[in-house]
Amino acid sequence: MPIEVTMPKLSPTMESGVLSQWLVKVGDQVKEGDLLAEIETDKATMPMKAFDDGVVALLDHEVGDEIQLGDRVLVLAGKGEKPEEVASKLGSGAKSKGKPKQESKPAAESESESEAEEDQEQTASSNGQGRHESEAVGVGAESGASAGGRVKSSPLARKVASASGVDIGQVKGSGPGGRIIRDDVEKFLKSGGSRGSGAARSASPAKSRVSSGATQRIPHTRMRKTIAQRMVESKKAAPEIHVTVDIRVDELVVIRERLNKQLAAEKIKLSMGDFVTKAVALALRRHPGVNASYEPDAIVQHGDVNVGIAVALDGGLIVPVIRNADQLGLREIRIESDAIVQAARGGSLSTEQLTGGTFTISNLGMYGVRQFDAILNLPEVAILAVGAAEKRPVVQGDSLVVGTVMTVTLTADHRAVDGALAAEFVRTIKGLLEEPASMLL
Repeated sequence: MPIEVTMPKLSPTMESGVLSQWLVKVGDQVKEGDLLAEIETDKATMPMKAFDDGVVALLDHEVGDEIQLGDRVLVLAGKGEKPEEVASKLGSGAKSKGKPKQESKPAAESESESEAEEDQEQTASSNGQGRHESEAVGVGAESGASAGGRVKSSPLARKVASASGVDIGQVKGSGPGGRIIRDDVEKFLKSGGSRGSGAARSASPAKSRVSSGATQRIPHTRMRKTIAQRMVESKKAAPEIHVTVDIRVDELVVIRERLNKQLAAEKIKLSMGDFVTKAVALALRRHPGVNASYEPDAIVQHGDVNVGIAVALDGGLIVPVIRNADQLGLREIRIESDAIVQAARGGSLSTEQLTGGTFTISNLGMYGVRQFDAILNLPEVAILAVGAAEKRPVVQGDSLVVGTVMTVTLTADHRAVDGALAAEFVRTIKGLLEEPASMLL
């Protein structure tokens, strides 16, 4: 029996995905767990895996297509079935949105041919307006920017630019209407064109300079749209309570320096944030009411402590997860934190790294921010905002001394977390960070 493979939910907030790359072609034998394609979600580019064995009979979509959650992506011929017969039977089905020519094209088909087809399609659909538009924007047209500030480029060009750390807005487009294609990016690199500081950074048009008196319209990315929607939903849905506490971390600074000397040979350097993550994880274990999610008919307390770490990207914010953080030592937390941050900025987070969070930490201390309030990451019932550890005047007995102080603020969903529970939770965090040796027991 043919196996129809549909678009899976690859991130918690995903409603659709863009096909970034096929990893199989018609006729390929696949087994459960094999990678079928790369899908760009609202969070990152994620691998799509096979959950059944079979032979690829039909590819419904082309690179660059946006596919709704649950829509068919491809069809596998089952055991004993002929792929060509399955393709003939299902190729014109209601769920098949791809073009028949896709069947005969291998996944490894030359990218220049794919881009040529994309350019032809755009030229046909624009009815000649693309050239007029590029002429109207003057200098912007040379880098593929439309009058609205959007950089016109093919999916393959964006992929190459992202992988090479290139700001695609600096590339001169040679396609219809000034559209940037893969060859343009490669020529830009060969000519010594400057690179950005990373894949996520290069994709943001917000850093380009706008001329005096001019304006620049930057269309929302999929990530920005999702962030906006989630923030509005959070503020509307949940009555918040905020609890702030100052934590003196002089002893923590001393222990951190001592541990980092011991870990220097492994090239591991603990951050203040690693201690905060450890303290939060232990506090969540002691206060299960905070390690929870809110549902209309129940408060769900989670047995696992999975701490989400908010990571800032040029295009927005993403929250990868450190699983079972309460069971990890500081060294393991540092290694895991490095791994998820690099994956987030490289757009290569796995589904496991993006899902299952039970609590979130948002740290702006590295920017010198003293104190701020974070917005809930629903359905989680709490999020901790962490400020900078800085020198401040501190009253010690009857004397005024200089101490290193960090301010943290808990934002909690008051439907699930009462003031007393919130206060007990931050008091536990304060105690652990002021006596960090207790976390090592």
